[in-house]
This record gives sequence, C-alpha cells and structure tokens, in this order.
Amino acid sequence: MSTRTTSMISRGLKLARWVPVTAVVAETAVGAYWDLARISYVRDSFDHLGYPMYFATILGVAKTAALAAILTPGHPQTKEWAYAGLVFVYGGAATSHVAAGDGPDKWAMPLFFAAATFAARAWLPQGTSTTATLRALGTAGRRPQPA
Repeated sequence: MSTRTTSMISRGLKLARWVPVTAVVAETAVGAYWDLARISYVRDSFDHLGYPMYFATILGVAKTAALAAILTPGHPQTKEWAYAGLVFVYGGAATSHVAAGDGPDKWAMPLFFAAATFAARAWLPQGTSTTATLRALGTAGRRPQPA
C-alpha cells in the first residue's frame, strides 16, 4: 500500500471519530433549544411520560452547560462530567419511554444517542480539546501556502 493510500485511510479513520461527536453535539444543541423553548413535541412527550414542564427547563440548561463544556478548550474533567451527564439524559429518556410502555420508535433514538455519547468520549484523543482536534484535522496533510 502506498504512503498516500495509508495517509488517506488514516485521515478517514480520524474523520470517522467525529461522526458520533457531531451527532451528539447536534442533538444536544437542538434538544437544549427545544427543551428551553418548550415546543409542542416536548410538551406532549413530557405529558405522556408524566414529567412536570419545569423538568424541561432543567434539562435544557444542563444540555447547554454540557455543550459549553464539550466545545470549550481545556478542562478535561469537566468534559468527562458533561459526557457522563449526557449519557444519563439520553439513557434516562430511553428508560422513561420503555417504562411508559412505548415501542422502539420512541426509545431507540435516545438509546442510540446514549451509545453515541459513549463512543464520542471514548474515541476522542486524550489530552486535547475538541476545538484543537478540529483545527488539527483541517490542516493535517496540507502543505503551507506561499505568501
């Protein structure tokens, strides 16, 4: 295998790490907005599950804090807590739907996001921030351009 092919495979694997991260960050951002805005879908879901509406505000604030921790450089222990919190959020949502007697159409996606959160945390390089890794991916393998 040529060096270029090996380099492309390596870069592809590095980019594949970001699939669960992107899914979790996007879902958390959208979910935080929906929870804080209390859209009709959230109100209907909370009514069905028997949760009070103020719980949506608590979840929205927690998701916003998790996003800030994940996307801000540094503070690795804070990131650990953010990922752990998101596993509880998504795992709790899946468990709530199962306990309410809902089918897989309701609990499968929260379970997927709980698993994606585990994968996102496990596959990210240790000791680097999310933004530093993104920056490195954007410039890896490129030659400096003359001024």
